[in-house]
Amino acid sequence: MSFTVPVVFTAATAVSATSLQTNHTALRKYINNGIIKADIVSASVTTTDIVRGEYANVVRDHQFTTGDIFTQFVETDLFTQSYATSHFKSYDLYSLKTEAIPNMSKRVIMERDGTIFISAGMAAIGDANYELTPGKKATGVYVQISINDRVLATDYIPSTFGRAYTEDAVTGDVDTSGNTTATGIYSRRWYAQRYWRTFSKGDIVNIALVVDPRSDKMHITARNLNLEVFYR
Repeated sequence: MSFTVPVVFTAATAVSATSLQTNHTALRKYINNGIIKADIVSASVTTTDIVRGEYANVVRDHQFTTGDIFTQFVETDLFTQSYATSHFKSYDLYSLKTEAIPNMSKRVIMERDGTIFISAGMAAIGDANYELTPGKKATGVYVQISINDRVLATDYIPSTFGRAYTEDAVTGDVDTSGNTTATGIYSRRWYAQRYWRTFSKGDIVNIALVVDPRSDKMHITARNLNLEVFYR
């Protein structure tokens, strides 16, 4: 049904805090779950799937007509950095073992069967090695998806592999980077990924960006992660 305010103000009606709150509460309930198909003018909508709208003024998560949009992290401060190191690995510092990137993870509980669309980007830069053998070693960057409350080291998605190279002062293309510049910022790579997967109702989905460091220290900046959930 169309929305009708419970309290209508006229010249003879005094405006009070209670009346305003009553109208606000009614509007919030209508927006969240009271809109029906008859309320939508057909000429104004082209999408085939209208979901309920919600607004939260505490977190930066909101819903849109195309699906639930979870804007987990958008980093605009160019001087803000996170760090990763290969020294967390046991025995073999070049082995494939991943660690999560701070502020680049999200947990979604599926209300119904649907699809999650992941958009991510960041700059992962391997600093010059001081203990490991110098070289443009390719640090792996991946999207990782874990279901329910068990997160395994093998949950990373191989097809989302991206590379970040160290800035060692070496000549030649050590690790098939396509770059033969000796050193410096020319070794840097921007990682951008879009990935989607379908899930079932009740799934607890843990999504994260992870790195497989191949350098003594690397820094990560310009982090961005957005999730869109499309329910069927």
